[in-house]
Amino acid sequence: MTLILGISKPDGIYMSVDYRVTDARSGRVLDDASVKFLTIHYPPDKGGTKALLAYTGLAVVPDGTPTGTPTGIWIRETLRGETEVIDQSMRHLLNRLNRDIAKLKVPLIIKVLVIEPERRLFGGFSNLWQRGKADNQPEQVLDSFGYEMRKLDRPCWFANGSGGATAIADHQELIETQLAVWPRKPLDHMKLLASVNRRVAAKEPTVSPWCQVSFIPTSGGGPLGHDFVESGETVPFSMPVLLFGLDLTDTTARFMEDAKTLRAGQEPTPIDTNTINEGLKRRP
Repeated sequence: MTLILGISKPDGIYMSVDYRVTDARSGRVLDDASVKFLTIHYPPDKGGTKALLAYTGLAVVPDGTPTGTPTGIWIRETLRGETEVIDQSMRHLLNRLNRDIAKLKVPLIIKVLVIEPERRLFGGFSNLWQRGKADNQPEQVLDSFGYEMRKLDRPCWFANGSGGATAIADHQELIETQLAVWPRKPLDHMKLLASVNRRVAAKEPTVSPWCQVSFIPTSGGGPLGHDFVESGETVPFSMPVLLFGLDLTDTTARFMEDAKTLRAGQEPTPIDTNTINEGLKRRP
């Protein structure tokens, strides 16, 4: 499953996501390097809306291929390819969730944190009906996805996924004390979330100890992202980013690989224009 941690505070928005995918029935680890987050930049270049997304639940979308498409890639391919405002973008995602994924009857929750010059938003998508504290009925997977986005009028944080209850029970006071604190550098609070993730993972086997933490500053500067691993732990480099509808994820990964090849004294393999254009298309 997953642990998603998010913070909205005066200096910016933060989101931490682990990498583990497990079998819902047996609990067996299927993948320890699954990328479950996305950063989106909407126009204009200066002062435009920026969003952090992460998901928990369905790990692979069946698409007729032997292995299917990882949900993180499906979300990215669904949202890319068009220059839209965030309301249009999110409505498009909702339509595709209901068209392609609702029929699978598998739980999927997508959390979204948004930062704009004059406001913060928090919301997301879900096809899961969750029982209340005084309700003894089990959770139910609905026939369609709901979508909600609300304005935040104060700093806040959230935890979701299989490790969410443990994060709230054990670390709520620690995180809440930091909501009004402007850190000396964003990495301080990024490390805080990574530390909470690792502590939750020690109790919850469905959460990987290593995680990715992303940060978008209020100042309008570029986002930061960091993989928090310890000695002996590795995850593939990946920074999924959509910039005004352009998917920079594969291009960035290719650039990193080419740089590594050049440092080794070798020539990188040329990439043709058709391959690049194919990677920028929106999933139909």
